[in-house]
Amino acid sequence: FSFGELSPNLFGRGNLNAYRNAAMKLLNFDVIQTGGIERRAGLKFIKELGTVGKIIPFEYSSNKIFLLFFREKKIDIYDEDYNVVKTVSSPYTIADLPQIRWSQKGEQLYIVHPLIPPRILKYNSLSMTWSFVIMTYREHPEYGYTCQPYTRFDGTESVTLTPSDVTGYDIKITSNKTMFEQSHVGLLLLINGGEVLISEVISGKTAKAEVLVDLSSTDADANWQEQTFSPKRGYPSSVAFYQNRLVFGGTYGLKNRLWFSKIGEYNNFDLGTGLDDEAIEFDIFSEKVNQIVSVFSGRHLQVFTTDSEWMVTGNPITPSNIIVTQQTKIGSSFDTYIAPKFVEGSTVFVAKNGREIREFFYGDLTENYSSEDLILLSSHLLNMPKEQDYNVKTRKLYIVQDDGSLAVLLVNKSHGINAWTQYKTEGKILSLAVVWNKVHVVVERGGTYCLEVFDDDYNLDCAKSFSFDEAVSNIQNMDFFNGKDVMVIADDEIYEIKVSNNEIVLPKPAKNIVVGFPFTHIFCPLPMFIGSSYIPKAVRLLELNLRIMNSKFLQMDVGAGPKNIEFEDENFSGDVKVRGRGFIKNYDVPLFKIYGTKPYKLKILNMSMLIDIIR
Repeated sequence: FSFGELSPNLFGRGNLNAYRNAAMKLLNFDVIQTGGIERRAGLKFIKELGTVGKIIPFEYSSNKIFLLFFREKKIDIYDEDYNVVKTVSSPYTIADLPQIRWSQKGEQLYIVHPLIPPRILKYNSLSMTWSFVIMTYREHPEYGYTCQPYTRFDGTESVTLTPSDVTGYDIKITSNKTMFEQSHVGLLLLINGGEVLISEVISGKTAKAEVLVDLSSTDADANWQEQTFSPKRGYPSSVAFYQNRLVFGGTYGLKNRLWFSKIGEYNNFDLGTGLDDEAIEFDIFSEKVNQIVSVFSGRHLQVFTTDSEWMVTGNPITPSNIIVTQQTKIGSSFDTYIAPKFVEGSTVFVAKNGREIREFFYGDLTENYSSEDLILLSSHLLNMPKEQDYNVKTRKLYIVQDDGSLAVLLVNKSHGINAWTQYKTEGKILSLAVVWNKVHVVVERGGTYCLEVFDDDYNLDCAKSFSFDEAVSNIQNMDFFNGKDVMVIADDEIYEIKVSNNEIVLPKPAKNIVVGFPFTHIFCPLPMFIGSSYIPKAVRLLELNLRIMNSKFLQMDVGAGPKNIEFEDENFSGDVKVRGRGFIKNYDVPLFKIYGTKPYKLKILNMSMLIDIIR
């Protein structure tokens, strides 16, 4: 099953190698790297969150990792035991969360949003304290002005500004053309070698200002500049670290511009005299303005825009040798940020059309990047992706979708594995993050928001476990499950129970109990061909042979209704043979179906069929 679940559009392509190594349906199954399939892990309940939100990792070191939960204007910071070690106030509303971008350097996580000044979440590893601050820029050691980006925006090229004085708290700035708006209040300008802060707009041609760094003269200045990042012009929409520089990409005012800090000084964007270690500004030039969506630090600095993908070169990058070249023309969505991920030597990103998962990879022979669609053969599984993350340990890419399901890719290039499956649960998965090598999710269940984690020790979702010294017949304080149908594993028995009065009453006492929601796994084989292309008139399954490993229960339908096989050994490994019956004439009706909700592990290493056909 190294190609996972195939799109129905390929049900006529028996000549494809993928067709011979795939399935019609793989729901809540994982593809094993050696080619078999197994029922996915359950979801262990961690805690109720009380509100919707977004989770991302904070990785200070390999053994010091935290989970961040962004909610309405707050960030909760969880340790490995899921204790909230700190809650900080933030400017981000729930509506802002789809557009935040972030990048980490050691103890500092830089967070940007196109309408909000960049912030830094700082962790002090010595005092184990946290702070969340607005990013500030250093003062120039010689001239005193702020070392942030300044620029001349379109439409101001012919404007000259004349100051009434070289110093003071209340000087006047006069423009030769109508320019000033109320949104200029609070902005910094560089005029005649000095820096002023606009304090009041009197008219379109006149403003009051406070001199922060003395001006050299009161002459009309045609080369004045305005601070680049501001409420009027917008803030960086993307962030990354590359070659020991902090890199910002794109604002609403300058959609296609890149800013590189001075090497080793992440709060210094002063261009200076263009020395190799000084800050850099560079525009991406093409036939139309490309809004930068994200910048990604890989083999090169990769820039993803709304219309194309770019490579930034220079070894190292300096103001004199930086080169930005277009590589492919796919494009990414700006409104909903889906972080690119490094997977098997390539950068995986979601295309702007929302129907492609693209692999952006570098060719050593061609010395440029190419882009291929990873989900082309399973495109039906993609439904308006919202987030993605990659688990290096299991080699699985997880994509959160608008309908609350997960599209899951197992990829192993060296063994030719590119297998897509789908996860569904009772409720909607809203956010996902791989933290501590575990896949964590925020799930909405009937209006309640939960933090849960995929755990191989559980076979139910939203699962809670209880252990007692003495066998008990009821479990109280079940208010979370009250009024809901749950599945209960009580010692070796399985019950389906409707919770009432915040209490679960068991048919017989038990010591070890797990309560949760069942989930259904489904496997169906692809339609049959004779050879690689001939379509038979009808097909009948005579015998199905399954090689099972470490499994307890198997439920299937081979044409005569549900058939349950429960193995005496809880970890049965061996071969199972099942007789089939009945001819099938329609290609969209599978020869057999393996399915079930029983909370038992199921692993299938191989399957073969003996069939009868009518030509």
